[in-house]
Order: sequence, then structure tokens, then C-alpha cells
Amino acid sequence: MTPTGKPDDDHEVERPEPGHPGQAPPPPRWLDDQDSPGGPLLPEDDAEAKGRPENPPAAAAQDAEDDAPENNAPEDDAEAVMADRTIMEFRFERDKAQPAAPPAAAAPATSTDIPVPPPFPYAQQVPEPPRPQLPAPQPAAPPQPPAAQAPPAQSPPAHEPFPYAQQIPGAPAPPTPALPAPAPPAAEPFPYAQQVPGAPSTPPAAEPFPWAQQIPGSSQPAQDTAQPPAPPPMLDEPWRTASPGRPERPRKSIKKPLLIGVAGVAVVALAAAGAVIVPGLLGDDDGGGETGAKLAGAAFPVTGAARTDGRDQQFTGIAAAGSTVVAVGSETGVGMSRGLFVVSTDGGHTFASAKVGGPEDGPAATALPQSVGGSSKGWVAIGSGKSGGAVWTSSDGRTWTREPDAVGRVFGPGSRVNQVVSTGAGFIAIGAKSTKGDFSDAKAVVWTSADGRQWEARVGDQIGLEVKKASYSLIEAAASGDTILLKALIKPDNKKPPQYRKVWRSQDGGRTWAVSDVPVPKGSRGLTVGGGEAGFLAVREMKKGGKSYGQAFVSKDGKDWREAGKLEMAGYNYTRQVLGDAKGYTVLVAGGGDVLLAQSADGETWKPAGTAPGKPGRKVAGAAPAEGQTVLVGHEPGGGDRNPLLSVWDSAGRAVPVDPAKISDLIRPDHTVQAVGASGSLAVAVGSASGDAAAWTSADGASWKSAQGLGAAFTRPGPQRLTDVVGGGPGWLAVGYDQAGPKRPLVVTSADGATWQAADGGVAFRESKRGALVTNAAASGSAGYVVVGTEGPSAATWFSTDLKSWERGSGTDRALEGEQKAGRWMADVAGAGSGFTAVGGVRDAKGNHPAVWSSSDGLRWTLQTLPLPSGVIEGHLTHVTAKGGTLVAAGIAPAKQGANWIGYVSSDGGSSWRELPVPGGDPHIVTTALTATPSGFAATATSGPAGSTDVVSMTSADGTAWKAAKPGGTGLGGDGDQQVTGLAPFGGGVLGVGRSADAGGEQPVLWTRAG
Repeated sequence: MTPTGKPDDDHEVERPEPGHPGQAPPPPRWLDDQDSPGGPLLPEDDAEAKGRPENPPAAAAQDAEDDAPENNAPEDDAEAVMADRTIMEFRFERDKAQPAAPPAAAAPATSTDIPVPPPFPYAQQVPEPPRPQLPAPQPAAPPQPPAAQAPPAQSPPAHEPFPYAQQIPGAPAPPTPALPAPAPPAAEPFPYAQQVPGAPSTPPAAEPFPWAQQIPGSSQPAQDTAQPPAPPPMLDEPWRTASPGRPERPRKSIKKPLLIGVAGVAVVALAAAGAVIVPGLLGDDDGGGETGAKLAGAAFPVTGAARTDGRDQQFTGIAAAGSTVVAVGSETGVGMSRGLFVVSTDGGHTFASAKVGGPEDGPAATALPQSVGGSSKGWVAIGSGKSGGAVWTSSDGRTWTREPDAVGRVFGPGSRVNQVVSTGAGFIAIGAKSTKGDFSDAKAVVWTSADGRQWEARVGDQIGLEVKKASYSLIEAAASGDTILLKALIKPDNKKPPQYRKVWRSQDGGRTWAVSDVPVPKGSRGLTVGGGEAGFLAVREMKKGGKSYGQAFVSKDGKDWREAGKLEMAGYNYTRQVLGDAKGYTVLVAGGGDVLLAQSADGETWKPAGTAPGKPGRKVAGAAPAEGQTVLVGHEPGGGDRNPLLSVWDSAGRAVPVDPAKISDLIRPDHTVQAVGASGSLAVAVGSASGDAAAWTSADGASWKSAQGLGAAFTRPGPQRLTDVVGGGPGWLAVGYDQAGPKRPLVVTSADGATWQAADGGVAFRESKRGALVTNAAASGSAGYVVVGTEGPSAATWFSTDLKSWERGSGTDRALEGEQKAGRWMADVAGAGSGFTAVGGVRDAKGNHPAVWSSSDGLRWTLQTLPLPSGVIEGHLTHVTAKGGTLVAAGIAPAKQGANWIGYVSSDGGSSWRELPVPGGDPHIVTTALTATPSGFAATATSGPAGSTDVVSMTSADGTAWKAAKPGGTGLGGDGDQQVTGLAPFGGGVLGVGRSADAGGEQPVLWTRAG
């Protein structure tokens, strides 16, 4: 929680981009959000400014150019990302583009039925929507010698004048809905036709949103555990994150054979899913039954009153033009992130989700909008991050198009955008740029554009501001007609004064700048500026007789200023933001724990215009005036995750009822079926629903019933998800993660699959000083049950014969023990013969290496490190399965684009292993599930760029020779992302779980085929 702000403190505090943890080591990969903003679970709000040292006494300076802060006013952060507008428990902040986090060691991919690489193994901090980092990041370039000033950077030429044509030049017109593909000839190898005859082509309507949300990433209790070493470099896994919004596009081919010679398959299991029966996966024989897939949200019922929706939504930017208001932001969750665009055309009385289209592929496909600006001439939204910058344009604020990646390249890695403003000549954006990427070397940047499609960047001295012997950051921009004002926070090199504010004006679109001398009354401090069609307004903080008030100054041209009225109201602390439009000015004032609104037509006479009540964890990211009303956006806590904040006040100060939960497609509740297991005549699927762990049972693989969790088995504070499930003689075992603080393993058991109880409360699952415990996968065998995962930098195992008592496993020759920068982790485990085989990785100075552990009793483990394939620098294993004496293991090797798979097979129970050759068709496939079947082995994978992945089905009779094909069809291919994330043999076929997500929504997938 940041402290209450002071007038001279803009709280411009750096914060990691959504999806990139702000500290090393990273959190569990299944919780990534995004570089989100990314996004997956977000960084902690408490990471923002936790109090700053007070300034030493400053020399008296009444010069308009030297607005030195008064004594005891906290310093502004010169390398600011956003203003943390904290007012007691009500926070007002600008959630702008964030600085890139320093390179952090990464987590490896995780188990067969787990949605992502294990939280390897160390940090358990909830991430922000996330974007993974490439392994072994390149060191920062050394400082370059002084060079001649470079010309301004430019983006590629615009395709056409913004923003009237919304179709991407050269892009095909939106297609008509595709007809169902005909069933394939019976002789074709499985699994081509996957359409269920008569199945509906659209998903069931989303469940009504009844849930309050807690802020993921909120403060977690401190843990008295030793800090673990940095984990292995995080792989860049763009396939795990859905793109923000996608247009309709033609369905991809129903039949796309992809023959490969072998079966190693790299796996990063993706979150959110459904269920599947596929006899064609049993071996080379197709079988003769019908095949088909359908969206199955209704097949897996969600019972009980949900506490949350299980995902985080927030607005990070807002702008208004006349009666049109546009707010942008993001929704992030486990393995997903998407951009949010909402629009009001009646001044904020009602809102609807805007339509978003544009290219689906490319580095910016998963970028999230962070800032927005607009006028009657057009609109632009900007997102920037490690995956590349992104630009969206609109002619009316209701229909948006993501421009080609080349347009957003000027906002790419090493850039952050704090604000974008519409000007008479187009648009201006302000922010910072870092060569190192960590913003320790940040330089101010001004981007200008006439049409929103072609941008020119001016960095540092190129901007043309007269700043000598000091560094500066750009804090605010405002425009009125062709005149633009910039406010900068300046930090002299000699720290005398410690810092001050200065304002410049431009009348040529930001090409040249001159100082704007805002008056400095004696005894004043602080400075806030803003403006619009009515002109510019500046506020300086004053104090008289122990009472604080704001002194307003107005200017029509940003050059000549005159004193206006005083901002005096009960509870006044200081002015945090100035807004302007054709009707005059609106100010946001910090008042106790609330945000006070005041309006004036001319800056002389002010009237109250509403009060936004304070609430712990509530944050305001931005505000905009619209037809006399004021709209505030941001986020606030709910019952377990983060809710979007959208509040409106009319000119009389009355709250206008607006419920974000009722805005169509703004909130997509979590409904995930992640993994599946089978034993005898019963199948059990596990995942999560609305942020709580969930399980379902079925006797036929088609009809599913919701299981019950006793006590705290499924419902605990914070989000939970079950990621693996196995059955055996004594009953069922499921594992996953519990994201409450302090974070804990999630282990539950059941005698019948229908009623579950917690099993992680015993001594064996208590955290030690060696580091946080994580449970990644489970297996059953003749000896009992095994759970594998990590403990800080070390691999960890647990064993039970009866699902009642558990004991920790150990390794021979320190087989499980990792060290700082030399971690070990287990991602998956399989029952092999009379024992168990687990796979994962070990790390040394050269990187990650594939590792296999074997145990005859589930308690004592031996380690075997496998050689990397030729040409592969590093990699690790993520999946393993066994059939008789044959074991198949698969993993991931880092690549420039995503990851390549590596695979191994053993025919002697794991004593020796041989490398599997790379599949001939597509080395970039990513396996999402792997299992043994009565006829051999089966696997599913995904292929394609982020936001446009299709399911790949693979089969093998012996674990060595593999066949693969893309079945296509509903839930398996086409628009958006499709994955099958879990497989298990059942009832003469194979059950699986999957997920389909596109611009229209997200649902579990049910894929069935009779034997």
C-alpha cells in the first residue's frame, strides 16, 4: 500500500509489465499472465511506491521555471511509469506501460496434464499477466560512446489516412460463416473429421456474472523461508497466451495431415479446458466410429454460488470526445490474456464492448492496450511491451482495428507509453525508452502521428526541451487545438534543488518547444496541468491558516496565464488531475480517503461534482469528462480477484448507475477442465470454476456431474486450480496449486471421485526454510501414489500407500537437491512397472538439461541426466508416460520462435534412453497431453502462432514411430486458440480435455468418437 500522496509527489512509480514479475525468481508459470498488462495474474499493487524519503530543505525559488518542491514533500520518481494516485485507501493511478523487468530466471515447463511449466521452482509470487522470457537472455549491451544526435525514428509509411478506413490494406473482406466440413472417407487415418453431427456451432451463453473479485497480486504474508536461487531461464512461450481480440476469419482446413517420424513432444500444458473421447488415438487403426467435437461449457456444470469469476479485469486508460467515451484495459487469467475495449456513445450513461479486428499473428498479437486518445477525427490506442508494440485505430470508438505489427514497432521492447493525447494535428504520446530494457537508463520520448498509423519518435535531446545538467521524465501532456503542453519532472545532476517541475508549449505538433511560465505564487508548491477545447488550467497547492486549497490559473494559448479561482472544499488535500473539454474543466482532488470531483466552466467559480468513496485496494487509473459527466476507470478488489472499476458522476455530483458486470463480453468467468484420469468404469476430470478448484465425474465420458469438495478442499482464499488427477485401488488423487498467501500445495483425495477432501494439511506438506513447496503432477502404481514438484531450488516428492498418510521422498547421492543457480525440478511422473519414473530438468552454468529420476518404491530416487540432441544448447523434459517396459519422455528446447520439442524413448524400463528424431513436418509443435493406451501411445499438441493455435493429434504403436494430423473443426481448429490439455484411456477410447477461445468467447471442448 503506498502512502498518502503529497502535492509535490506524482507517485510516478515503475511497475513490471503485466505478465513479467517485477522481481526474480518468477512465479509458477501456470499463473502467468501476461506481460500483462498483460498480462496473467498481475503484479502486486504494493509494489508501487512504498513511501519515499522526504526532500531536504530546498532553496527558495520563485522562478516560474524552477518549481522546486517545498520541504517535507516527497520526491517524484524521475523514471516514472505511472502516477500512483493513492488517497488513503483509495488509489488514483495511471496504469501506463510498464518498464521491463530485469531478466529473471525462468520456470520450466510442467507436467503432462499441468497447464504450464512448473513453478520452477522457486518464486511463488503471483505474477501479472504474463509473458514468458526467452532462456538465457542476452546481456545488456555496454554503454555506447557519445554519438551525433540520431534522426527521429519513424514507423513504416501509413497504409491509408487514419482513421476512416478500418480494413487493413490488402486484407481480405470478412468471410461468410464457414459451412460444416464433410465427414472424411472412412479409409483416412484418424483423426480428421472431428465435427459432431448436429452439434451447435456456437457456444452456450456465458453464465451470468455474480461474483465479486479479489485482487490477484495483492500483498501476501511474508514467509520465513530462505530465498531460493534463480531458476532456469524462462522460455518464451507465446502459444500460451491468447491474443486480445480477433476478427472473424475463415476456418482453417479440416484435414491437415502432418506426418512425423517419431513421438517426442514438447509440452507446456495450457490452461482452461473440456473433455474428449478418441479411439483413433489408440494406435494406427482408425476404428470405424463417428468422430466429432463440440463446445462443452454446459457439459461440465458449475454448481454453487461462485465467489469470483476467477480472472482479473482492469481498465488502464480512458479518453472522451464529445459524448463518446472509450476505456481500454485487460482481462488476465491462468494461461490467457486479452484486451478490453468498452465504449459509450451517450456520455457515460451506458457502455458496450467495442468490436476489435485486425491481424492475429505476429509478435504483437498478444499485446494489451494500455493508453487511449481520441477526438471527432479519430481514435488510437497503444500497447507496448516485450512482445512488441501494438497500435489500434478507430474512426468512431466503436469499431477498432489492430494495425500491422510494423505500425507498432516504434513502441516495441524497451519502450513504455504513459499517455496518448489527441491534438489538432493528430496525436502525441509521451513515455520513456530504455536501451538496457530495465529503465535504469531511461530517456524521455515523444511520439507524434498525424493519422495514428505512422509514428515519429523523438528521444532525449531530439525532443528539443531545454534542460541542462539534469535528467527528466515526462509526466503529463495536454492539448487544446494546435497547442500542446508538456509537464516534466526534472532532477538536477547535483540534486540542488532535489527536483522540480517545468512546463513547455508547442504550436507545431510537438516539433519545437518553448517554456510556458506558469505563475508561482509565494508559498506555493506542486503543479498539475491539463486542458481541452476550453483552454488550459494549472493548479498550484497553497496553504493559509492551516487550510489547504488549490490556486487555479487559466490560459487560452499555454503562453499567457492569469490567476483564476480557488479550489476550496471540505477535506481538500491536493489536486491530482486536471481534465478539460468544451464545457470547461474538471479536477480530481485527494480528499481524505476519497476522490473529490469539482467542475468549472471558466476556472473562476468551482462547484462540487461528486465524491468517489475510498475503499481498500481500489485504484483509479484515469478519468475523462463527457457531456458534463465525469467517468473514472481502474480496478477494485472483489472476493478473490480483481474487478474492473467504471464509475460515472453527473454534473450535479450524483452517481450514474453503471455495472461493469452487465457489459456484454467484458468479463469471461474462468471455467476450466484441465486434466482427466480414468480407473475402471469411472472417469474424473479436474480444473477450476470461477477461481475455485473443481472436479467432475462421468461413467460414459459424455455426461458429467460436478463433484463436491468437503471443507476447504476446493474453496480457499485466492485462486486454486487442480492440474493433474490419477486413480488407483484406494481411490483418487488430484494435485494443483493454491495461490493464497502464503502459497501452498493443493492436494486432495477421494474414495469415489464424487466427494473430495484436503490431504495437504499434514507434516509432509509443510513448508521448510529450503523454499516454497509446489505440487506439479501425480501418478499411481502398484506400490501406491506419488506426487512430484519442487521445494525451492530442489526437486520434491511425496509418497502414500493409502492416500491417508504421506511421507517425503529422498534421493541417492543428493539426487533431488538443487543449489543457487543449479536448480532441480520434477515436472511429471508416471507409474512404470513396479516403480515410478519422473522427468524434469537440472540446471548448471550452461543451462537446463533433461533429467530422469527413477524409484522402485516411490521413496528413494536416483537421477539420470540425458544428453541434449545435436545442435540443442539447452532443454528440459516436461512429460512422461509408460506402457510395460517402454517409456516415452518429451520436453522443450528454447528457440527464437517459441520452442522446439525434444524427445526420448526407453525400451528397458528407463535404464537407457535414446533420442527421438525431430518430427519432419513442424519442429515447433508443443505437446499439451501424453498418455499410454491399450494400443500404444497417444498425444496432442498445438501448432501455430500465439492467438491462432490448432490441435495436432499424434499416435504411436511403439513410442518410436509417430503419425500426426490436424483434425480441424469445431473446438480443434479455426479462429483463435484450441488445445487439448489432458488425455486418458477410457471405455475403449481415449478421454481428453481441451479448450477453445476466440474473439467471441472461451469454452471447454468435448471431443468424442465411438470405438
